[in-house]
Amino acid sequence: MDHSTRVALGVKDYHLELDDKHFTEPVEDQGNRIVIHFIQSYPFCCPRCGQPMLKNGFRTVNALGPSLHYKPTIWSIRKQKYLCKPSDDCPNTVTRLAQVKDIDYHTHITWAIKQRAMMLLTTNQSQKDLAKSLGVSDWTVRRVITNLDSSFKPNYRWLPRHIAFDDFKSGKMAPSGMSMILMDIETHRTLDIILSRRNRYLRGYFLRYDRSARLAVQTVTVDLYTPYRRLIRELFPNAIIIADHFHVVAQAYRALNQIRIQAMNRAGKGTRQWRALKHFWKLILTPASELKYDNYWRRANFGYAQLTDIELIHRLLDFDENLAQAYRYYQGLILAVGQRSRSRLNQLLTTKLTVLPQPLQKVQRTLRQHKEEILHSFKYEGYTNGPVEGTNNKIKVIKRVAYGFRNFANFRIRILLALPNTYIAINWKNNQAARARVLARAA
Repeated sequence: MDHSTRVALGVKDYHLELDDKHFTEPVEDQGNRIVIHFIQSYPFCCPRCGQPMLKNGFRTVNALGPSLHYKPTIWSIRKQKYLCKPSDDCPNTVTRLAQVKDIDYHTHITWAIKQRAMMLLTTNQSQKDLAKSLGVSDWTVRRVITNLDSSFKPNYRWLPRHIAFDDFKSGKMAPSGMSMILMDIETHRTLDIILSRRNRYLRGYFLRYDRSARLAVQTVTVDLYTPYRRLIRELFPNAIIIADHFHVVAQAYRALNQIRIQAMNRAGKGTRQWRALKHFWKLILTPASELKYDNYWRRANFGYAQLTDIELIHRLLDFDENLAQAYRYYQGLILAVGQRSRSRLNQLLTTKLTVLPQPLQKVQRTLRQHKEEILHSFKYEGYTNGPVEGTNNKIKVIKRVAYGFRNFANFRIRILLALPNTYIAINWKNNQAARARVLARAA
């Protein structure tokens, strides 16, 4: 069997040959499957006495190989049996069976199928669909995931200088219903997926890392969730806490939307003001820099008058004073964060609580509490949770396509495999390349 045939059939063991002496057609197309007849025979020495073993017939073993022409392929292998008779050097009878390097011991699935399963685990498809496409059972794919667990252990002796973490919904698998993404914010590489966001669990997780690794962390970018602060100061004493821009603006975003709904309710359902505030809700929440000044459109809620976005916003704000005040606060916060202006932020946070609508009072207290962290974000430009939020969206897709997970270990591995820039995925690929080199040298 030449090299091209081996590549086409997916055979890497050079002792495995087509059995053309016993079969006129070693490759049979049986309609719903393809059967390839192989023979495996090579000189073998006794593992006890070291003498060459006698060949003692064959045993036929079937294994699932890589598919051909979109059909499942069965490798029917006639394996050589070996015998070492009792002698002075070897008092007991020793028997052995020829082994195929493409197939692990005591299994009937070729390594190429398992490797293909590992590659497909990085795609957005359910585990059952993956198993069906490979012609194997769902449990086979689960065993592949379980065997990958040894490759998915973080390096507890090292942490990057700048890290970020954020929570995401993981369901009943986590004690609090929320798990954590840990990321190197400089390279946007996901370091690990942490089971729970509870402080007790996070403390136990990060204490696995060497103290020298935790002392090397310079910045930690997080949202405005208060319980994280004490934990970060305890675990990373040299780190500066950076408040993520997205979560800072989201505070005012949610308050503005709440005040808009309150204004709608005060106007009364079905009124012109109610319909206008409901229809143009996206325009109210749009940053002022993105509003258009020259797009004259006929607005049905204002007598079909031709109004630009700016003119429309002014008319909407005239409906309610609280809405106008919340809008100015929201746009001022966006401008301060966007320009990284310390003076604008100070001016905004000096506004008295009593003059602000009720939802904004809570926002004002929160931002005042985290003022120093927001100012740190102005200094360390580019360190945001944007890449973490993008990873969060990827996780949502994985959960939706898989119709949910019941096992967190499998869920974690699927996430880390699906993110191509993770250190763990890179280590796994390096392990596969090393395995291929070992097989090539053995051949």
